[in-house]
Amino acid sequence: MKYSRSEAKNWVKDNFVGYSVTTTTALTPEGEIDFDGLRSNTEKFLALPGVKGLYVGSLYQEFWTQTLDERKAVTETILGAQNGRGQSIVNITHTSIKDSIDLAKHAQANGADMIMCWPPYYGPRNDHGVRNFYKRLADSVDIAIATYTTTLHELGFYISPDLMDKIAEIETVAAAKEASLSLDKYSAMALAVGDRIQVSAPLEEYYFFGKTAMPHLTPRFIIGSSRPLYMQTATRPNCQEFFDAIDGGDVATAGEKLTAILRVANELHSRYLAKGVHHLTLMKYISTLYGFAGGPVRPPLVQPTEEEKTHARAVLAANGLLPDQAGAIAAQ
Repeated sequence: MKYSRSEAKNWVKDNFVGYSVTTTTALTPEGEIDFDGLRSNTEKFLALPGVKGLYVGSLYQEFWTQTLDERKAVTETILGAQNGRGQSIVNITHTSIKDSIDLAKHAQANGADMIMCWPPYYGPRNDHGVRNFYKRLADSVDIAIATYTTTLHELGFYISPDLMDKIAEIETVAAAKEASLSLDKYSAMALAVGDRIQVSAPLEEYYFFGKTAMPHLTPRFIIGSSRPLYMQTATRPNCQEFFDAIDGGDVATAGEKLTAILRVANELHSRYLAKGVHHLTLMKYISTLYGFAGGPVRPPLVQPTEEEKTHARAVLAANGLLPDQAGAIAAQ
């Protein structure tokens, strides 16, 4: 590891920067893990403008449809292909504390810089139990821990500022991915714990607010964003230019780039978040339009509808972000 337990909070604060983009899981036509596809995708993720690291095993990776052995194999493959280029976060979320600890030890042994742990995503949960879950995890590994606080019903448990205040006392808890989709809740979270851990908003509109309203409490990184994958291209690097501008204090340029991002996000991302869910299979389909390996999805997930695919291509084309119309048609 690059730091000791006592250094975890400060190391994350000082060394994480830019976007850590969500990764996807390529599958073969038979529904097995496509490891060559994962390696190819890793190179493409790292080449995205503004991307400084990877978030492995996120919701977009369909982690809950995989066995523990498959999750470990995916982590090993992506981190191996990344080979220390940029920062790395590995999601070790599970309903079982023993399995979360097992995955955390594996991520630490394979060189991850930080782990992501959601609250357990099923069953009876309360503040005391969730705090104990994080404490047991932190006592079992030395790696820095990021939490996930969201009001999306697909998770079903919101870590409030009061609870996060208690979780932030844990020595190796270093960050919180704040996705409440509420400026009020985001502000309250940053004000409650932002002086001790890094409260990172994954959506640019919230990050923009944080950097302008609470710059002293807003980190220099965005955890787990899918937007750099399809809301920019190499010739229209909207996300990179947004981050560089707001990080450099150029609010006007950041606002201009944010507007370009939101024209796409409002149609292909935020409209589904407003319903309480991520449309991860639509994002996986969109990634194939940019040359990423995709493949099928496992039940209970289903592919996006043809109407959703057509709408996505139209939005991307209207914003100058569809790289190759012929390639897009072939990918249908």
